[in-house]
Amino acid sequence: MNADSRYLVLWLMLTSGCAGFDGSVMARQDTAEAVRLKAVLLETEDLAGSAINITIDESEILLEGFVETATQRQRAEELVRENSSVDDVSNRIVVK
Repeated sequence: MNADSRYLVLWLMLTSGCAGFDGSVMARQDTAEAVRLKAVLLETEDLAGSAINITIDESEILLEGFVETATQRQRAEELVRENSSVDDVSNRIVVK
Protein backbone atom coordinates (compact mmCIF):
# COMPACT_ATOMS: atom_id res chain seq x y z
CA MET A 1 0.00 0.00 0.00
CA ASN A 2 1.50 3.34 -0.99
CA ALA A 3 1.58 6.46 1.20
CA ASP A 4 -1.42 8.11 -0.47
CA SER A 5 -3.53 5.00 0.12
CA ARG A 6 -2.47 4.88 3.78
CA TYR A 7 -3.50 8.53 4.25
CA LEU A 8 -6.87 7.83 2.62
CA VAL A 9 -7.50 4.79 4.79
CA LEU A 10 -6.45 6.72 7.90
CA TRP A 11 -8.71 9.64 6.95
CA LEU A 12 -11.65 7.30 6.43
CA MET A 13 -11.02 5.64 9.79
CA LEU A 14 -10.77 8.97 11.60
CA THR A 15 -13.88 10.46 10.02
CA SER A 16 -16.29 7.55 10.00
CA GLY A 17 -18.86 7.89 12.71
CA CYS A 18 -17.27 10.98 14.26
CA ALA A 19 -19.01 14.27 14.93
CA GLY A 20 -18.58 17.11 17.38
CA PHE A 21 -21.53 18.95 18.83
CA ASP A 22 -21.57 21.34 15.91
CA GLY A 23 -19.10 19.52 13.69
CA SER A 24 -16.54 22.34 13.83
CA VAL A 25 -13.96 20.56 15.98
CA MET A 26 -14.06 17.43 13.85
CA ALA A 27 -13.87 19.54 10.70
CA ARG A 28 -10.57 21.02 11.90
CA GLN A 29 -9.28 17.58 12.91
CA ASP A 30 -10.24 16.08 9.56
CA THR A 31 -8.36 18.46 7.32
CA ALA A 32 -5.94 16.81 4.93
CA GLU A 33 -3.03 18.40 6.79
CA ALA A 34 -4.21 17.12 10.19
CA VAL A 35 -4.71 13.61 8.80
CA ARG A 36 -1.28 13.71 7.15
CA LEU A 37 0.38 14.78 10.40
CA LYS A 38 -1.49 12.10 12.37
CA ALA A 39 -0.21 9.52 9.87
CA VAL A 40 3.35 10.77 10.43
CA LEU A 41 2.92 10.18 14.17
CA LEU A 42 1.34 6.74 13.69
CA GLU A 43 4.18 5.66 11.38
CA THR A 44 6.73 6.50 14.10
CA GLU A 45 7.47 3.34 16.07
CA ASP A 46 7.48 4.87 19.56
CA LEU A 47 4.25 6.83 18.91
CA ALA A 48 2.27 4.23 16.96
CA GLY A 49 -0.01 3.32 19.87
CA SER A 50 -0.41 6.81 21.27
CA ALA A 51 -3.70 8.67 21.52
CA ILE A 52 -2.90 12.07 20.04
CA ASN A 53 -5.43 14.38 18.42
CA ILE A 54 -4.30 17.08 16.02
CA THR A 55 -6.41 20.17 15.45
CA ILE A 56 -5.39 22.90 13.01
CA ASP A 57 -6.99 26.29 13.53
CA GLU A 58 -5.78 28.95 11.08
CA SER A 59 -2.09 29.31 11.94
CA GLU A 60 -1.92 27.09 15.03
CA ILE A 61 -1.62 23.35 15.50
CA LEU A 62 -2.98 21.96 18.75
CA LEU A 63 -1.76 18.59 20.02
CA GLU A 64 -3.92 16.90 22.66
CA GLY A 65 -4.13 13.41 24.04
CA PHE A 66 -2.04 11.00 26.07
CA VAL A 67 1.37 9.34 25.85
CA GLU A 68 3.34 7.21 28.27
CA THR A 69 6.57 9.24 28.52
CA ALA A 70 7.80 12.82 28.36
CA THR A 71 10.11 11.75 25.54
CA GLN A 72 7.10 10.68 23.46
CA ARG A 73 5.39 14.01 24.20
CA GLN A 74 8.43 15.94 22.97
CA ARG A 75 8.93 13.63 19.97
CA ALA A 76 5.34 14.20 18.81
CA GLU A 77 5.81 17.97 18.90
CA GLU A 78 9.15 17.74 17.08
CA LEU A 79 7.65 15.59 14.31
CA VAL A 80 4.73 17.97 13.82
CA ARG A 81 7.07 20.96 13.64
CA GLU A 82 9.35 19.15 11.16
CA ASN A 83 6.48 18.07 8.92
CA SER A 84 4.38 21.23 8.87
CA SER A 85 4.87 24.79 7.70
CA VAL A 86 2.92 26.08 10.72
CA ASP A 87 5.19 27.67 13.32
CA ASP A 88 2.79 27.80 16.27
CA VAL A 89 2.40 24.36 17.83
CA SER A 90 0.61 24.13 21.18
CA ASN A 91 1.48 20.86 22.92
CA ARG A 92 -1.21 19.87 25.43
CA ILE A 93 -0.35 16.19 25.40
CA VAL A 94 -0.56 14.64 28.87
CA VAL A 95 1.96 12.08 30.09
CA LYS A 96 0.12 9.26 31.90
